[in-house]
Amino acid sequence: MPGITPRERLLTTLRGGTADRVPLVLEGAGRVSRSHVDAVKDAAWREICQRVYDQTHCVRSCNTGVNRYLVTPSRFMQEVSRVERDGEVRVTTEIETPKGPLTAVTACRKGVQTTWTIKYPVESLADIDKICSIPWEISDGVGPPDLSDLPDDFDKRGIIHAGISSPFVCVAGMMPYDYFLELCATEFVLIQELTVQCLERIVDLLDVVLAPRTVEYVWLGGSEWLTVPMASPRLYDELVQEFEKPVIDRIHAAGALAHVHCHGNVRSTLERVIERGGDFLEPMEPPPDGDVTMAEAKAIAAGRITLGGNVEARILENEGPAAAEAAARAAFEGGKEQMVFQTTAGPLSSIAPRTHENYHRIIDVWEALSPLDHAP
Repeated sequence: MPGITPRERLLTTLRGGTADRVPLVLEGAGRVSRSHVDAVKDAAWREICQRVYDQTHCVRSCNTGVNRYLVTPSRFMQEVSRVERDGEVRVTTEIETPKGPLTAVTACRKGVQTTWTIKYPVESLADIDKICSIPWEISDGVGPPDLSDLPDDFDKRGIIHAGISSPFVCVAGMMPYDYFLELCATEFVLIQELTVQCLERIVDLLDVVLAPRTVEYVWLGGSEWLTVPMASPRLYDELVQEFEKPVIDRIHAAGALAHVHCHGNVRSTLERVIERGGDFLEPMEPPPDGDVTMAEAKAIAAGRITLGGNVEARILENEGPAAAEAAARAAFEGGKEQMVFQTTAGPLSSIAPRTHENYHRIIDVWEALSPLDHAP
């Protein structure tokens, strides 16, 4: 299949077809245009992005309105303070409810692409009652992606994309995780009712986002919060399986693909993702980070789903080039059909020389092994 584009390569693979190569996904490297690559501040990471630009896809995303505070409409949430001290930026958000305000505090650090929570808005049953009292509505700005100013080569590299969370995550994410697990034991009916509420809200939002049928690919995250040993298989079935299936059905009804993102131990849940209709599951993480190798996962999947993985960020950051190459080669074991060669996470800050070398090494492996007429 000469001349296949990165866009076609990925979509063909996710749909169960055969492309020219195994698709390449380096998390964080798929920039929308060459000008976006040139704007990358870290010179080492910019070089990696430049090297893979012609072989990687990019996305145009949209505002789905899904958040992890019970999918609360955005007009009821307002940033009230932003304080910077010793390189840390701390943001306080107030959630207005008919029964009194709730407060959330998050923090981030300059040059580090992650955010953590200092204070969750929900810390008691009374707080749950407050956030539930907020009336539901579709927030302004929710809708399909804006396609009016696409880059010139978007038809070759671009995929129209939306991202959402698993319904239960929109419940669990508004409170400390240990409190969520406690309520699963003591107030399970309430947790189920809240998850139903989030499912209904997410489907309402998807009805708007997917209506023009332009979205091709929906990322669905969060199920890792309830995989073993984070929680029991019963909780996974009752809060993940039951509630993600109707979401995936709605995605498929609009002609889009469903991408299930789940770190950690997925050996026991891979079959469940297939049963609920997922088109793509990643990342496959071998021990000690997860519990299944790519070869084992491919054998379990038996061609019923596309799998992504399995080059771990831990190896890229902490190990040498030999370990990075071994991880890259392991990703191809068990066959090359219906797989995406993918890193488990992208860099959160400037990359060290060792990490830079490791990225080049795994790209070398991908170039050598990814053609589908080339046996590894």
